[in-house]
Amino acid sequence: MNTLEFYIKKISHSTGENIELSQIPMMMRRKLSPVGKIALSTILKCYENEDVKLVYASRYGELERVVKLIKQEHEDNEISPAGFSFSVHNSTIGLFSLINNMHSSYNSIAAGEESFSAGLLDAVLEREKVLFCYAESVDRYESISMLIDYEEGEKVRIVPNEKHLTPNNFSEFIDGGRYICPLYIMERVND
Repeated sequence: MNTLEFYIKKISHSTGENIELSQIPMMMRRKLSPVGKIALSTILKCYENEDVKLVYASRYGELERVVKLIKQEHEDNEISPAGFSFSVHNSTIGLFSLINNMHSSYNSIAAGEESFSAGLLDAVLEREKVLFCYAESVDRYESISMLIDYEEGEKVRIVPNEKHLTPNNFSEFIDGGRYICPLYIMERVND
């Protein structure tokens, strides 16, 4: 992997506090799961009302809904069609694109423990403006969204983790440090 440089134009992080979804129609809000709500709350803070590519990453996506469907099928021998339609991994980002009448493509990534780093790398490798969101739904609710640009914002660099530094949490980058994953290191560029 080569060095990559890009800009983070906007960034939003939430662990469930101050979720603001008034831009989402009430009937749609009612259908959202907790992970969907927290993801959309951070996406909306980064969205600039333009048709950009979307990348959504989550280890387990709508796991709560899937478990509920499995129990429902086991106990009642049937599955709710409405429950099924919102149980797919990409339902949150799909709903966001529908609400905002977006026609650009989107990727939905699940890569186990490396879902965040794989999703972010996928977004950066698009080499154009991308709205990236990561949402965690197991053990905690957390979402991070970024509007990635190549013209303006905070300049960031990704370099290979050749020394195999110990991975950390992305919150260290948010707090002013750098993000380290097994494949790469992401740090601010101070020109």
